[in-house]
Amino acid sequence: MARTKSLATLILQHSDDRSYKLTSNKIPQIYNILNRQVFCGKLKKPKIEVRRIHGALGYFEFNPYAAKYCHKITLNNKFKNFREFVEVLGHEMIHYYQKLILKQNTAKHNKEFYSFRRKFKKLGLGLKRVYH
Repeated sequence: MARTKSLATLILQHSDDRSYKLTSNKIPQIYNILNRQVFCGKLKKPKIEVRRIHGALGYFEFNPYAAKYCHKITLNNKFKNFREFVEVLGHEMIHYYQKLILKQNTAKHNKEFYSFRRKFKKLGLGLKRVYH
């Protein structure tokens, strides 16, 4: 099995002082690392879209009537830095976990959501309700 860089190494490679323009090719690597280290590999790959979003850095959608993708994560195309991108992707992955694994009717910022705070902290990440 091929070795992958650790999340800490990837974050250190990107300065917290530099803005980060997201490209679709970076998402699978970070998604896989977060899935393995935070969610024990339980999450399937949802549709992930990158586009300019006003008033948010990302959001999770669930549509039980969709033909192909009923779970979708949308991410903004610009972030304050690489770490913020990783935190926002992880944040939306928690909502996905709430819906897919915990079978919650609503994927809200509840105690199950914040139960991931310790795992995020171990990876050097913050977990907030809102990102600016």
